Amino acid sequence: MEENGLKKMWQTYGSEKRFNYARIQDRLGKDYPTMRFRANEPIVMRGEFPTYIYFICSGVAVGIRDYEDGSEYDYFQLDKTNGSVGLLETLAQKEAIIATITCLTDVEVVRVPSATVYQWIMQDLELLRLSTNLLADDLYHRSGSDGFFYQLHGVDRLRYYLVQYYDSHLKTGEPLVEVQEFREKIGNKLGMSVRTVGRALKKLRESQEILSIDRKIYVGPKERQRLQQNLTRN
Repeated sequence: MEENGLKKMWQTYGSEKRFNYARIQDRLGKDYPTMRFRANEPIVMRGEFPTYIYFICSGVAVGIRDYEDGSEYDYFQLDKTNGSVGLLETLAQKEAIIATITCLTDVEVVRVPSATVYQWIMQDLELLRLSTNLLADDLYHRSGSDGFFYQLHGVDRLRYYLVQYYDSHLKTGEPLVEVQEFREKIGNKLGMSVRTVGRALKKLRESQEILSIDRKIYVGPKERQRLQQNLTRN
């Protein structure tokens, strides 16, 4: 009974979790400029004050996290469905952008002062609920996966990545999933050098945790099972 009551409350107050350009488009009018960034151009840099929020209208950007040892990795992707650069910092009342956001393609954004967006949220119950859903959903997923991911090193980090890649790219009737990412891209995502990725892939081939066919990497159901088993043991 109590379970049904909670589910009813979820339905009553909504479960939308995307705070994007479409959500604030009607408020904009002609007061806020459209800006264009070219591929590989940064939108914001880590450490900057979140003076503006950039709502992506078209194109794709990627968040890149840098570490003191000089390594970096791509750790999220933004487009018009979820692109609101600077929103997290504004809601969290933090004075520094947490990650450099760089354009993967040409990107068009609408730039709105963060103080204006914050006021919209605080004065609009629907936007406030949306922001709560967004932050809670992000925290839930990070608690379940990122905490575990950051404890992994070397080949185990690659195992975890390949299991997730297989699960998200598996198609009905096609038992093998081709890993189409380049080693450099995988390294950026995992905070590993290209050489380390190469060594880890060699080890996984030798232990039959991945398949190598015509110089391409594949993961099948048996390989996925071995990856998961070896990851769990360590």
